[in-house]
Amino acid sequence: MSNLQPLGAASQSYQLTLAGEAAGPPTQVTLFDQGQVQILQAAAVGLTPKADYTLALADAPDGSGPLQPLAGFMTNPAGAAVVNAVGPLRQVVGADAPAKRRFLVIAEGKPAAVGRVVQRQR
Repeated sequence: MSNLQPLGAASQSYQLTLAGEAAGPPTQVTLFDQGQVQILQAAAVGLTPKADYTLALADAPDGSGPLQPLAGFMTNPAGAAVVNAVGPLRQVVGADAPAKRRFLVIAEGKPAAVGRVVQRQR
């Protein structure tokens, strides 16, 4: 017990949302800080039921340009899904990103064949 230390950075989290053009509830994204990497958990909503999507990083806020896939997923019959990814994400999606800032998006299709962006980081 004497070697235990407080959680420190591991107890911090960072919240953001993704939304599409249509009105509706936004996708909620939480980044759990684990030091050099973050655990990303997204509660994706407002998507087409039983369809393939990709959570990705885009160079532009509008989702244009090449996309770097983070995780592929399929929605449930309600058009929702819980998506998980691990990586140095806060360093690239945060407003205070020290490197070139990137933006989270959800695009139609599987990671190998990403299609149209349907939700963007707000």
